[in-house]
Amino acid sequence: MRRLLGAKIRYLREQQRLTQVELAQRLNLASHSHLNNVEASRRAASLDLIVRVAHIFHVPTDYLLRDTVPIEAFTNQTVMKSSTSLAWQQVFRTGLIQLREQHQISQSQLARSLGLNSQAYISNLEIGRKVPSPEVIVQIADLFDTTTDTLLVGDE
Repeated sequence: MRRLLGAKIRYLREQQRLTQVELAQRLNLASHSHLNNVEASRRAASLDLIVRVAHIFHVPTDYLLRDTVPIEAFTNQTVMKSSTSLAWQQVFRTGLIQLREQHQISQSQLARSLGLNSQAYISNLEIGRKVPSPEVIVQIADLFDTTTDTLLVGDE
């Protein structure tokens, strides 16, 4: 789990003067309790939630996923291009295949580079049978020297 993710979401929410209930509504969550648990680092956030938070606050997913980016990196005055791509799964599948082919890396080689035992996981990611964890997204971005935004929303 990303150490600073919850603190960053809380920071962004407070910058916009939103309550947890208001943000939960914008995120289409059934209640604010999951958001409360994510902000308190008691629960992990799904990639879907992370992408929706990035979209709502107009911040890069790299900001949310990378602990090396300081919490205060984005303020009310910061204006980011808003991604309209909330269908991140398709963007990710297509992008992963393209990056792997551009770098001439097989599914097996990629699996080994990520410390996985089998190429089946990569195959399942590429066909949409599996959803990667935030940690795997960061690993893949690092391996291909790109951003998590490139993988999740197609932004360069």
